Amino acid sequence: MSKLLLIKNWVFKYKHFFIGLLLSLSLLWPLFVSPYFTHHDDVQVIRVFEMNKCFLDHQLPCRWVPDLGGVYGYPIFNYYAPLPYYFGELIYFLTHSLLISAKVMFAFPFIFSYIFMYLLASKYWGKTGGLISAVFYAYAPYHALDFYVRGAMGEMWSLMFFPAIFWAIDKLRGKITITNLLLLAVLFAGLITSHNLSAMIFLPLCLVWIGLNYAKERKIKFLYFSLVSLVLSILLSAFYFFPVIFEKNLVHLETTVEGYFSYTEHFKGFRKLFLERTWGYGASIREVPGGERDGLSYQIGWVHLLGWFLALFTARTLWRSNRWVSIVITFSSLAILISVFMINPRSEFIWNLVDPLKYLQFPWRFLIIVIFFISFIAGSFTLTFLKGKKYIWLLLLLMMVVLNFFYFRPEKFIQTSDSELLSGKNWDKQIKRSIFDYLPIYAKEPPAELATKRYEILTGDTKIVDFKEGTNWISFNTNTKTHSIIRLSQYYFPDWKIFIDGKEAKIEYKNNSLGLMTIILGMGNHKIEARLYDTPVRSISNLVSALTAFLMMFLFLFQLKQVKKWVEYYRKRIN
Repeated sequence: MSKLLLIKNWVFKYKHFFIGLLLSLSLLWPLFVSPYFTHHDDVQVIRVFEMNKCFLDHQLPCRWVPDLGGVYGYPIFNYYAPLPYYFGELIYFLTHSLLISAKVMFAFPFIFSYIFMYLLASKYWGKTGGLISAVFYAYAPYHALDFYVRGAMGEMWSLMFFPAIFWAIDKLRGKITITNLLLLAVLFAGLITSHNLSAMIFLPLCLVWIGLNYAKERKIKFLYFSLVSLVLSILLSAFYFFPVIFEKNLVHLETTVEGYFSYTEHFKGFRKLFLERTWGYGASIREVPGGERDGLSYQIGWVHLLGWFLALFTARTLWRSNRWVSIVITFSSLAILISVFMINPRSEFIWNLVDPLKYLQFPWRFLIIVIFFISFIAGSFTLTFLKGKKYIWLLLLLMMVVLNFFYFRPEKFIQTSDSELLSGKNWDKQIKRSIFDYLPIYAKEPPAELATKRYEILTGDTKIVDFKEGTNWISFNTNTKTHSIIRLSQYYFPDWKIFIDGKEAKIEYKNNSLGLMTIILGMGNHKIEARLYDTPVRSISNLVSALTAFLMMFLFLFQLKQVKKWVEYYRKRIN
């Protein structure tokens, strides 16, 4: 009975947190009614499958996968943020189900988005305010869009890291320790390796947030620790981040920013953001009079706008009595206004001036900033509006659930299985979805069809036996009777190397439009071995990440009291 009483008291103590958690968990209902569901970016299963192949092949970090790119191989995880898929591989290792892994990959950041927002907001607005902010975040229409319509895994994870990073900065301001420094570094590295585009637009806001916190406390040590933490986060994520920066010239990035994917095609007006509540599962398009209508919803949410208005009223009310709260709300509101402007076509001149912005593709991605800051400050109204009106927040939560709950559903449920998704037309469909992005530059054009054979003997009389391949290697033996030319169904990408009888051979890849690797064999029996090695950039990046991880682990262990005692004991013994 005593244990039950303790649990009951604990639950009652944190009742605000659990109320919001239950409301947020209710939005996961589609994950339990069917094996899977449709969404735009239907690539999660195949990417986890490919990541698993890397692990089985001991290719760590995973950079090159064998089946994507039309089954010609693909450097997807050299450029596409890999952290969600490393997590997916862990879930696959535990469950042996790709479908469950994909679902957990969506559910995990969604649940922790709520948790981190509650931790952040409750420090500013109290438990009730933390509940309001966290539920606002979970129920944001754009959260539903990423989850059940677009299937935008990277953005889902970035939405988890936004409040986590702000919370970590606040912890560091409150207690300037190595442990809090390392926490902030790990969280920001998580954002970089989950969705580097989100990190790009969130970093300036982080720097301003750090500056505001420094101005509040005037602790120069906090400023130093914060900046060191950001540097550590970049070094920790170097295995991914450095190749993205320094090897972007090795792939066709123009396909990600041209045509449909040009930012010029996806600006949205204020009516779309503030007034419209239509919900669809179509595509984002530029609307013209008499033309096709936009198929997606970009609404901020009526209840969220109400929360923003209440927050602004709170900032005005508390300007004299609690200046810091008013500054936080004002900063957040400015971030919201700037983000809304960046979505509007009037901001096109900024997009033209700042070249990296083009990789965002869709200006309405700035809605991730909008919903984060609106949700964060929404709970602030509890500081002024709850006096004498203890349960007014229940009305706001009810409005949120009534207006937004049914956005959280997919267009269609699918009765399928892992084996069905990895065979027949489903397999071909998933492979073909990923042919264009990050195609090596040595391929002048994408393949018209999937590769149906692993090699082709262009000339000569050669018999190939014992053909074997992994994620980033190939080996086979030949009985070559006449001078022969063999072309592998494998894109060239630095540093693929081919060895004939142990000696490195010249690779020809410019004589075909796909940039496939071709070798010449003389008469005789030969052993052929091919492998993708790391370039100096990748090798240095791996080393930097490994050394940074080791350093951070050492610093963390050194903060533990028991470890400190051991160090002090041996120091005295040595002396």
